[in-house]
Amino acid sequence: MAMNLPLVNIIIPAHNAAGLISEALQSVQEQTYSHWQVIVVEDGTQDSTEAIVQIFAQAMGEGKVRYIRHPENQGVSATRNTAIAAAQGQYIALLDHDDTWEPEHLEKLVTRLEQTGADFAYAPAVFFEYHTHREIGIHGPQASEWTEFPHSLFNRSYIPVSGVVIRRSAANQVGGFDPKLQKAEDLDYWLRCVEAGLRFEYVSEVTNGYRQRNPKAATADKRGILEGHARVLRKHRNLTAVSRSVRDLVLARYHLGVVRRSFKTEPAKAWEFLYWSIRITPLGSLAALRWFLLETLGRETRYTTRGVA
Repeated sequence: MAMNLPLVNIIIPAHNAAGLISEALQSVQEQTYSHWQVIVVEDGTQDSTEAIVQIFAQAMGEGKVRYIRHPENQGVSATRNTAIAAAQGQYIALLDHDDTWEPEHLEKLVTRLEQTGADFAYAPAVFFEYHTHREIGIHGPQASEWTEFPHSLFNRSYIPVSGVVIRRSAANQVGGFDPKLQKAEDLDYWLRCVEAGLRFEYVSEVTNGYRQRNPKAATADKRGILEGHARVLRKHRNLTAVSRSVRDLVLARYHLGVVRRSFKTEPAKAWEFLYWSIRITPLGSLAALRWFLLETLGRETRYTTRGVA
């Protein structure tokens, strides 16, 4: 029966993954959707990841697992791209080595894609602590954000990487993740999918787990994340699928956020982002400054993709 189902290639980039990849692989094994193939690409590390993957491959049987290795570290975008290039199934599912899936993750998302003919499906993730697995919250769109898509996505990156299944034909159309980006490469990819005219579907049930990254990892760098998002949004400042008013205000808000957090410690960076904010959108910069001022004064502010109220 499995052979009558479309093949899903599961893309797992691995870097220093030995401590956690077993949990990710176990969640793959528990999937109710059975026609899948895992592609693990190890990005230049020398731990026991390969041995763990090979043990899993032997348990799953011939053809269920592929292991590829980068001799040198190339970064997560290039690593995902290597795996996607090796994919031959109808669908591609993204799974980071330190995240997990609920048993019905693939079944729910692939079924939605098959029923609707959409290109891209995603579901929210439960956000849990690094070691304890204690649930912290939900990573996904609010109801109003989904109804305002894609404007809301430009404002906030709410699509969890490990919650995505995409048609391989659509992924080929969009191209790979941008290896030049060190942060927010996922948001850049989602916005490129929007720009390419892909049809998105949202499955509202939580189907995956997003692990709070190690405090030493890049995602703990809040200012760095903000800067990465600002640079990606600047790259997409002419995205016509999002209204000009939303783009202007959000671009200014992110750029001025970097200014506010960098002014004392990295003044050159602060001036760089102030320059870009004013150059791209002087009116948006004024509106964002008003928003920041009200927030600083403790006044109630409500930011939406429609503006500041």
